[in-house]
Amino acid sequence: MRNIALEKSRRTRAAHKASGERARRVAEAGAKARCYLRDLCRTSVRSGSRLFPKGRHQLSCEHVPFKLNTAAFVRQMRAGGIIALLSLTVLALPQVVQADDPKVRDPRAEGGMLAWPQDEMSRALGIYVPNRMKQFDVPGVAIAIVADGKIVYAGTFGKADKSAAIPVTPSTLFEAGALGQSVVAFGALRMADDKLLFLDAPLSRDLNEPWLSDDEDNAAITLRHVLTHTSGLGDNVAHPSRSSDFSPGSAFSHSGIGFLYLQHVMEVVGNASFEQLMQSLVFQPLGLTQSHFLPQPDEQLAQGYVPLHFLLLVLCLPFALAFLAMLAAFWAISWFMFQRRLEGADFLWPLLGAGFFASAIVWWGFGFATAAFVVGVTLLCVLVIALLAGFAYYLLYIAGLARAREGIITRGGGAKESLIVVLAGVIALGGFYPALNWSIPVLRLSHLRSDPVSDAAASFRTTAPDMGRFMIALLEREKLSRDMSLRLFADPVPAGDDLYWSLVAGMRRDRTQETQWARGSVMGFESLMVMDVKRRAGVVVLTNSRSGAELAQDIARNVLGVEAVWSLP
Repeated sequence: MRNIALEKSRRTRAAHKASGERARRVAEAGAKARCYLRDLCRTSVRSGSRLFPKGRHQLSCEHVPFKLNTAAFVRQMRAGGIIALLSLTVLALPQVVQADDPKVRDPRAEGGMLAWPQDEMSRALGIYVPNRMKQFDVPGVAIAIVADGKIVYAGTFGKADKSAAIPVTPSTLFEAGALGQSVVAFGALRMADDKLLFLDAPLSRDLNEPWLSDDEDNAAITLRHVLTHTSGLGDNVAHPSRSSDFSPGSAFSHSGIGFLYLQHVMEVVGNASFEQLMQSLVFQPLGLTQSHFLPQPDEQLAQGYVPLHFLLLVLCLPFALAFLAMLAAFWAISWFMFQRRLEGADFLWPLLGAGFFASAIVWWGFGFATAAFVVGVTLLCVLVIALLAGFAYYLLYIAGLARAREGIITRGGGAKESLIVVLAGVIALGGFYPALNWSIPVLRLSHLRSDPVSDAAASFRTTAPDMGRFMIALLEREKLSRDMSLRLFADPVPAGDDLYWSLVAGMRRDRTQETQWARGSVMGFESLMVMDVKRRAGVVVLTNSRSGAELAQDIARNVLGVEAVWSLP
């Protein structure tokens, strides 16, 4: 009997042990399953983000957090849930692997938004563009998208003038700068069709007086050289030099002065003003009813904006370099020639000299109007910082930190007083720092001129619908002879890594795709036009902010589905 009882007790303990072992295995399986499901969810989310990197071509979806009840999960596994879980895992695993494959993409991500239905593309842009405008602090944007020879989308966003709360409309004009050089090139090619100009003959052949200062340049520079930016002429249109920097045709260098030369030749050959020529050659035939090169007194031009830190950097960087160089020279003269240390008055001349030098640099690069605006804003910022520093010093004085203790006689400024002055300056700079990201409206001093002039290199004003119609003309080879239309994008010259330049626009050749582009940058405005000739499609983005350059690039990448940067190095 005793043996029977012992055997029964041993079997009971073994049964309990086996039951505990089964419970432990079930718990371990539950933990492993939960980890696998968590990793599976994370993998799926990562795979989805790969389909649409950086928010690009995203599908509208709602994220629902995954929650798991442990006790219920264990009970379900005891009832055969493990088999169901493994079955679902086997079914889901091929989909996860397929999503992880970089070669697999959602059909709507291929070809960019152009491959989407138009109503879906319109809704997506209506959500995407305003969000990115907030991120880049861009007040206004106008977009036109072309496909199959027609404008399929024209949208406007934000404000043309923030202070007056004027919205951007389809008729709002933007300064497009060098984007107009493609328009000028189209007009020059039409004149070449009429035998008024010749691609490979010197532009000076019909001039009574040479425009260039060098006789060899007059005899060598052709229309093809100017259009492909291989003329050797410079790019500083604020102070144009009429001599070349290298032999025409030997290298690529973007040249705004080349288009000023072409403007002069077109006016002489066409016997008309440049604005009249562009109206008859381009604007009227193509239906560009709002565009022009000659500033108009009543034009609906958007207000341009520039980040404050950019304006300060333009002037302060050359100022700082010049000040340090002059200060070093003054120190060397004082120490080695007069054996004395620098005093406070010795800093005055380096400050004045550096200020004049930096102002001259800005004037040389941007012209008088822009230089006056930049210098004025910088001086105003210096005044504000000085007032903040004075106020901070006053507060430190009230607190008793900037004055000597009672009963102590001091002579001159001690080390503590200097430290307090530095501390007040640091406090002022810290208080001014948030203002560096403010968008400052660009002052239009050029409108004060009584005789506005056309500038083929920089004064182009246009709207997004007008540029959409111009893209259609380029893509469909409108208003050009068959011979000239074949030459339009043929035989481009190298302009950098994967970059080339044709007769009317830049060209980017990647391994699988070729796009044509043009970009305009004016103080307070950024614009971009990108075309895909094979798809007969393109997009133009006009913005009224210096910060709009990256936004325009991002919109073009989304619309065309091309990972590229359309800009010269």
